[in-house]
Amino acid sequence: MSQYTRTKRRGLAILFLAVSGAIAVATVVLISLRMPEDAPLARMYRTEADLTGLARALDGYYAEHGQYPPAGPEGLRMATEHLSKIAAYFPSGPPPDAWDRPYCYVPAAQYDDPGAGALRSEDGHCAPGAYQLYSLGADGASGIDREAARHDNICNWDKTKPWRRVYRKMNKAFMRERKAQQ
Repeated sequence: MSQYTRTKRRGLAILFLAVSGAIAVATVVLISLRMPEDAPLARMYRTEADLTGLARALDGYYAEHGQYPPAGPEGLRMATEHLSKIAAYFPSGPPPDAWDRPYCYVPAAQYDDPGAGALRSEDGHCAPGAYQLYSLGADGASGIDREAARHDNICNWDKTKPWRRVYRKMNKAFMRERKAQQ
């Protein structure tokens, strides 16, 4: 395979990631327009959309460099800058989550580093593959030491999305309270 073909394939893969991420973000924006932006469900959907975009940035970085960027906000910044060379995806760098906190990012190679913030379950590390990318959620607790504290964490690896039940319940209470104030 020629260098031109490889470069073209990488470019197309990154462009595909950018376009599909933009579609996901647009869908979430349309859904969240139906409810107040500070409603728990609106915050959850916004955070899920950001995680999708950030995961695409990390995967695009990996496709180009053969490794994931280092853990933490700096690694996310490197990934979003890389993706923004092709399209203004996150032109200001990685956004904060819906509670104005930075996203947590740890590549698998750094799971055991002290202070890395990698989450574990009784079976081992969560997301044993490539990386962990998550929001601390509404309560701001990571749950590194207590699995129960992760009930509202929003992550990129759990396709069952168990936090949605928590945010639906929070949203019902929020809407009742809001209605009572009117």
